[in-house]
Amino acid sequence: MPTSSLQPSLPAFRHLLRDDDDRFAHPAEREFARLLSFYGIRWTYEPTTFAIEWTAAGQPCGSFCPDFYLPDHDQYVELTTMRQPLVTRKNRKLRQLRALYPNVRIKLLYKRDLERLRLAYPPAGEDSQREQIGEVLFSASEIQASFAPLVERVADEWLGRDGGGHRPVVLGVGRGSDRTVAAIAAGFERIGLPIEAERLDIARYRGREATTRMRLGRHPVASLLGKRVLVVEEIVSSGLSLAAVAAWLGRQSVAEWRTCALLDRRSARLIETPIEWVVFPAPDDLLIGFGLALRRRFSGLPHIARLDRPAL
Repeated sequence: MPTSSLQPSLPAFRHLLRDDDDRFAHPAEREFARLLSFYGIRWTYEPTTFAIEWTAAGQPCGSFCPDFYLPDHDQYVELTTMRQPLVTRKNRKLRQLRALYPNVRIKLLYKRDLERLRLAYPPAGEDSQREQIGEVLFSASEIQASFAPLVERVADEWLGRDGGGHRPVVLGVGRGSDRTVAAIAAGFERIGLPIEAERLDIARYRGREATTRMRLGRHPVASLLGKRVLVVEEIVSSGLSLAAVAAWLGRQSVAEWRTCALLDRRSARLIETPIEWVVFPAPDDLLIGFGLALRRRFSGLPHIARLDRPAL
């Protein structure tokens, strides 16, 4: 099996981006590093060059150097904002790397993926009055009918019908999870399983307006020490915020925890964090309604719909 060429020791892994950091080849790379740093995801920039082609004499003559390495997740990330002909060449190199180094995990983010990340984390106050309610994807009746079987599954597959003798904690992440937490709590009450409902607020990334690191706002009132915790997310896309919550839970000495998501946009996943129960799969579109935090003026809708944005 070929190996990568010898290289100096890796630089120190980082989770803070300095204001004077100018090593990046493209502004999109700097913005991506800012996003990772905000959520406390440690990264290093271009640490490894993989040989992918060799001369007849065995000397490397072609290589691939991914943009980022995330050590806590053992994953490389490559960004591309190139035109299609150059993207095709990069895809070919990526296929070679995966064939030669099958244990190397690498994610390629295209221009559309970077744009989706940008739209998912709008600057503060961005809430265009020209945006409209689009196609309804999940009706109010569909949403309400989904919670009873969800609660049954969580009880049968994990908590048990008596909660194991202890009150489990249903922990909503952000105010966008409030309606989902309320529905789940009502479901547990119907089957006679007492729970504690809590909420953890985390600051949303706001691009260049963001602080250096994610800050926690509202904390659970009660201690989570030794308790079983069901984390409830409104929507999981990149997985960055869920990874930050996982790191926080690891410092709270909980007995164990599982995750439930109202919506799972699996195609947008960057950081893999287990999600045991998903109510609905989510398309690539921006979504509004049923308490979702993206556009608060639409959060009171009883259903979930696409957000129609005006053409630029």
